[in-house]
Amino acid sequence: MAKLTGAHATVVIALAASLPLIAGCSAHSGQDARTKIPAASATLSSPSPVIDLTKTPPDISGSAKTLIRLANRTGSEEVAVIKTIRAGTVAVATECTGQGRTTIVIGKLATYTVPCTAAPSTTYNEIGLGSSKQDVTITVTASTGVHWGLSVGWRPGYQRPS
Repeated sequence: MAKLTGAHATVVIALAASLPLIAGCSAHSGQDARTKIPAASATLSSPSPVIDLTKTPPDISGSAKTLIRLANRTGSEEVAVIKTIRAGTVAVATECTGQGRTTIVIGKLATYTVPCTAAPSTTYNEIGLGSSKQDVTITVTASTGVHWGLSVGWRPGYQRPS
């Protein structure tokens, strides 16, 4: 007779313990077994280590007024037309994930392109306005497969870059 080692004993015990589970599943083949699975079984799947930042709008802390907050978008779109933006600072936060790029157009005030990669990233920009602007169209153009989020805020006052 062969000698049972510690590793072999562990395998035999694990297989023996799982037989009632397998038999129990096949015994209820005519019933919906999903309702009998305890909620704790959901812990078997491991969560993704990457947090998708585009699920919530980007943070624009420090802005006195939020003008736009969007999340979990794909493709290109005209986001909004802001009727009036007073003199001050416009803060723009863009988040994207996926291979490609995202181009943001803030009316005639600014246009910039953000490279996107598999890892989510956030880009912040500020635009100083010396006077009020009317009918500012915000447009986002994104590469296929890119997920993005956008927040635009405003606060009084601005400083010119030195």
